[in-house]
Amino acid sequence: MTPAFSQSLMPTLCQTLYLGLARLVGWTGHWHAKGDCRDARGRVTARGQAPRLWLHAGTRAGLDTAGPLAQAWQVRHPGAGVIITVRTQAALVEAEALLGDEALVTYLPQDTPAAARRFLASAAPDIALCLGPAPWPALSRALDQGEIPWLWLITRILPAPWRWLDRLPCLFRPALDRAETLLVGHDDDSEALLARDVAEERIRVTGSPLLDHDPPPERKAARRLRSALGGRPILFFEGTEPGEEELLTGVCRHLPAPFERWLMVLAPGDPARAPALAQRLARFQLGLAVASHGEALTPSTHIYLLDDPEQRGPLLAAADAVVLGGTWVQGHKGADPRAAAAAGRGILYGPYLQRHREAVRVLDTAGNARQAANVNNLLAALRQWLQHPGEAEAAGRRGREAVAPHQGAYQRVLAGLERQLNQ
Repeated sequence: MTPAFSQSLMPTLCQTLYLGLARLVGWTGHWHAKGDCRDARGRVTARGQAPRLWLHAGTRAGLDTAGPLAQAWQVRHPGAGVIITVRTQAALVEAEALLGDEALVTYLPQDTPAAARRFLASAAPDIALCLGPAPWPALSRALDQGEIPWLWLITRILPAPWRWLDRLPCLFRPALDRAETLLVGHDDDSEALLARDVAEERIRVTGSPLLDHDPPPERKAARRLRSALGGRPILFFEGTEPGEEELLTGVCRHLPAPFERWLMVLAPGDPARAPALAQRLARFQLGLAVASHGEALTPSTHIYLLDDPEQRGPLLAAADAVVLGGTWVQGHKGADPRAAAAAGRGILYGPYLQRHREAVRVLDTAGNARQAANVNNLLAALRQWLQHPGEAEAAGRRGREAVAPHQGAYQRVLAGLERQLNQ
């Protein structure tokens, strides 16, 4: 067998073997067997005008990026259609709840040539963006044959997801080569692609949208707030969920002297829970104030129920430590750590981290975030940072430095999509 013949035949043989194995072991998940772009409501084509954008989110974690991108795309292109594909039932339910009225949400079609062609004919995207693993061989080939430009957003190159591309390049390498542009989050990701013989002109470092954030509030406002509160320890509990508030209040009650004048700022994940939450917390017989009621903070106030978004920024920036809600009781997706990191605050989180794992991993590596295995460890960590404020300040500074290069990543990704459309 000549080398030229081997190079031309091997990818075809690998793809044939791959499709056969997929049918044999049932790698079809919840995909539509016919490949129609049909959502849970029975809609078959994407609503809206051009430019239609197809976002492949994959899992619930992918929606952390796909959701804001879809919303930002429609802001920049009013009336444009958006299609979001997922691979799991949990992701479909969450995407429908988040974007059901703004985008067509459906399952990724079966990775066969016929299903891929039918899906693209039904969805009629003008451009596509893949988040996470690249489209499978048949889908990427159908995009290429249909002359539909697609980009691959790689927030982080980790060994496990890439092992099949390295082990079976004849099968997965064509999908990598067909992408018009590879958008990466970090410079070392760019170096990893260059090591895999990807042309430098096809790589663009945009920063990771998973670490993108709004500009932090002015630090002067935080200093004025701390001065007005007389230097009391401020503990900010971000995005708390049912069952956590009482647990975390109990932790604060055990803070020793000289920190007994602590102020606990509770920002529930759902502000509509504030009235019922205030009634439950009243049994602790601690000074309680509710932001939306216009109740002022007094020296006797220990719990400030923050359901007013306008006050959130200065209080977050003034905090001695930020504790992520949704990580202390199983079953919740967890609070977003990016705002706290951008504000330069040290972050503590619990044992049940379900979402924002990439952001927390980066902040953990930078020395900004720390995990507490239980509430006893949380109490010890809070005491440590209150007794040694220099450590908390250093952790906050490292977090701010970790997320700063990624500010504006969403806009750079959108600009890359528009640049490709205009070529």
